[in-house]
Amino acid sequence: MITLMKALFYLGPIIFAFGFLTPLTAQLIKRMAWTPPFDLSPLTVGIIVAAALGIPAQIRGRWI
Repeated sequence: MITLMKALFYLGPIIFAFGFLTPLTAQLIKRMAWTPPFDLSPLTVGIIVAAALGIPAQIRGRWI
């Protein structure tokens, strides 16, 4: 159980990015009635934004 908790805290930035930032970005895109380029869905754009913010945060160990 402790090992699982350590793994979850280690992956915290990735979990936050994909669990919170992805749907938030998709909802913002829908609310603004913005059409993403290349015929992408709002959820796909949200995943791209979350990956662009979450992966560097995971590597560096901080968001800013």
